[in-house]
Amino acid sequence: MALVGMVGLGAMGSGLLYRLRLADVDVVGYDIAPGARQAAQEAGARIAESPVDVARAATTIDVVVRTDEETLECTLGPDGLIKAAEPGALVILHGTILPQTTKRIAEAGQARKLDVIDACMLGIPDVVRRGEMRFVVGGTDEQFERARPHLLRMGREVVHMGPLGAGNVAKLVHNLLQGSQTLVLHEAVQLGQAGGIPYPQMLEWLHDMHTGGSLLDRWQRTFDPSGADPTPNIGHNTIGKDVPLAAEFARQAGVDLPIIEQLGAAGLRLDEAARAGAH
Repeated sequence: MALVGMVGLGAMGSGLLYRLRLADVDVVGYDIAPGARQAAQEAGARIAESPVDVARAATTIDVVVRTDEETLECTLGPDGLIKAAEPGALVILHGTILPQTTKRIAEAGQARKLDVIDACMLGIPDVVRRGEMRFVVGGTDEQFERARPHLLRMGREVVHMGPLGAGNVAKLVHNLLQGSQTLVLHEAVQLGQAGGIPYPQMLEWLHDMHTGGSLLDRWQRTFDPSGADPTPNIGHNTIGKDVPLAAEFARQAGVDLPIIEQLGAAGLRLDEAARAGAH
């Protein structure tokens, strides 16, 4: 089996390395942190001196760094792997980055006849190590099929979301929903406290009230499943009346809750548009 390269051997990269070693895949890796390199070596990886050295040794290269800047540095920087990879190599960008960053790297890769795709990871390090990682992938059908066997050695599901960058967008939407729920809940419990309800009591009550599942379990009732229009069917109470009312209560209570304030304004706009469309 061909040698696999990996740039980024931190929490997520070490998890992917663990899965590859379980599958008896040999890995050559690099990380900027000496501790990460040492741990990877102890886990059975060969350690390279730079991303360039990784690219010279492997024809499939996983890039598992955190930010757009780090991804650009290790691919297109002075020691970047793109300039050293052999024509025909497959470069897989796993970080949560902008699709424009992926396209920029892919354009540079195309000039060297490299396949560059995005395969973002849905999960945390423990999920990776258990082999339960999900990958959302952007690229051509041929690139997806080429990468799929390799990705399935590290995770249990690989979903082709669309063209290059679609995996990045899917991951951003996924994390936006998770992050925004936490941010909204943070403000919501403050609203409850302004009304005299301790936040642990409010959170426990909300948990008990929502055992019926997520809105996404029944999204076809709220959004048009035909794909013709993403505007939600909001009814006449919750979005257009009650969300703005919650924002009004926050103002009256003197609690600064900017997300709820913006949600109230958005609810009014949707309600006005729905009423205008009904006439």
